[in-house]
Amino acid sequence: MASPLQGDYTGNMRKTSDLIWQDAQHQVLFEILDDIRRPDADQNVLLRLMDYTETHFLLEEQYMAELDYPEMEEHVAAHNVFREEIRQAIDAQEEMDDVFREIIGTFLTEWLKRHVFGIDKKLEEHVLASGRQMEADALLDGAP
Repeated sequence: MASPLQGDYTGNMRKTSDLIWQDAQHQVLFEILDDIRRPDADQNVLLRLMDYTETHFLLEEQYMAELDYPEMEEHVAAHNVFREEIRQAIDAQEEMDDVFREIIGTFLTEWLKRHVFGIDKKLEEHVLASGRQMEADALLDGAP
């Protein structure tokens, strides 16, 4: 069986979640992380990652609140760590060279993989077990 972490860096990954919205958003996040390694990548790709990450995290946090997720505090704390890592990467240097792109791309990708295939799996299980997925899907209508 192929590893869920297989791909060029992050691309061409298998499904990350049985929640369609979550899987689709994870794939976009990994695509942005792949873009960080491109030779022409600049601070704009980090800003795009920050913006999209915020959209994704806020939606997950809305689900957690709506479904009274018992591990919400821990999960939001993990989100906040990633938010801070992205902010630090943006503040670290104005021009991204090859070494910086590779180091930050690898670090953020590995962090996100552990998150997606770890803590996000617990949230996915909670949403699916709640039997309230359709009710919670209404959150998508108001998502950014």
